[in-house]
Amino acid sequence: MTHPYSTIEYGGSLRHIGEPVFIPEWGTTVLRRKCGMGYHDAIGTYPITVFKPDCDLAGGLDRLARLGLVSVVVVVENALRPEFAELERNFDYIRAFKTHYLYDRAVLPIRHSRNHRDKVRRAARVVHVEQFDLAARLDEWNSLYECLVARLNLVNTMHAFPRSHHEALARLPGTVAIGAFADGRLVSCHVWVCHGDHAMSHLVASNEDGYAYRASYAVNAASIDLLANCRTLNFGGGAGTGNEAATGLDRFKRGFANTTAPSLLCGKVLDTDAYSKLSRQAGVRDDAVYFPAYRQPSG
Repeated sequence: MTHPYSTIEYGGSLRHIGEPVFIPEWGTTVLRRKCGMGYHDAIGTYPITVFKPDCDLAGGLDRLARLGLVSVVVVVENALRPEFAELERNFDYIRAFKTHYLYDRAVLPIRHSRNHRDKVRRAARVVHVEQFDLAARLDEWNSLYECLVARLNLVNTMHAFPRSHHEALARLPGTVAIGAFADGRLVSCHVWVCHGDHAMSHLVASNEDGYAYRASYAVNAASIDLLANCRTLNFGGGAGTGNEAATGLDRFKRGFANTTAPSLLCGKVLDTDAYSKLSRQAGVRDDAVYFPAYRQPSG
């Protein structure tokens, strides 16, 4: 069965990032983007790329090269990726991207820190958490997400998802919305995308009341119980690969996890001449740590 992230319909909800292109050899969709000098490259779908189990990585890369693309970069999650040796055989560039925090029911039961236990209890006094129909409360969810965009200044970034993305998300098989309600109002929500026995955190947002109530603590704790059919819940990545000092986001997610796993960023140069031209124009070396080099942020 196809993972929801792999469908062309889901890719179509990300047109603010690029044009969706389905790759049959991979059984998944990538996004074609302009990259300067009349060239185009490709990036995987947000938040991860999921290849079909019997994917032909080399065949998909060949198809992308024949489409005239300069490079392709994807992020893969540990439980939903090909074997590392297969990735290594086919991609030029592989590095740890983010540390993902997971709750795995096959691992020892979670033991919340005192801080997390206290915040979950306090939130539970003022909010009620339940699974709900995202399509029926789409306006409320959009309002929450707009608060997040404003709070984190995500305007003009890939995370400023248009309404069409949220509409597609509400129709997507496997989408589960778990929300915290105060006096009947949605104040915090965690949207998950489930496939088989694995749940992937998709988006999380709260309004000012939700932040004040620490409602996200109650939502995450309840998600572990409400997604009982899933053996693993991936709460998503922290701020880095795990070698850096823990951020508030890392500490928050770690408090609901009982194991971690790295996500990997995998890149392939498909047109070396064009890649070099674009890198020179950007004033960076072809072998820069950032991939693709020509998209390295300035400063």
